[in-house]
Amino acid sequence: MLLSTGLAGCAFRLRRRKTDERGFFLIEAMMLSFLLLGCAASVLVYQALAQNRASMEAEITAEYLAQEQLALIESKPESYLRAHNEIPWLGEGGAPVEKNRTIYEISSSVAPYAESAALAEAEVRIRWQASGKSRETVRRKLVTYHE
Repeated sequence: MLLSTGLAGCAFRLRRRKTDERGFFLIEAMMLSFLLLGCAASVLVYQALAQNRASMEAEITAEYLAQEQLALIESKPESYLRAHNEIPWLGEGGAPVEKNRTIYEISSSVAPYAESAALAEAEVRIRWQASGKSRETVRRKLVTYHE
């Protein structure tokens, strides 16, 4: 009798452990799925941030190139500015300009300012491709004629 009671108690305990393990496995599976969802979400966020950084980097570079071209136009003498309506890229290197693996097309023009004969209006237009889209920025500045 002692032997059979012992065996029955042992069998009961084994069944009980299997039941506990099934519930514990469900919790493990749910935790693993939440962990995988978190990893996937962080990868998507990282990818979006990398694209945003590249786009902003290209836009800031375009702004600096526009400022450089306007400064170089401003430094040209009156004879040069009056002789040219369209001005090529005046910075180092040839056109188009390649910076940070992005190609920038720069076009500049100078026109007499209607309200004053001593001023000219310089316009710099920069185009580039970023994230599969064509982007463009235009900067204008009044410059004085000088020799």
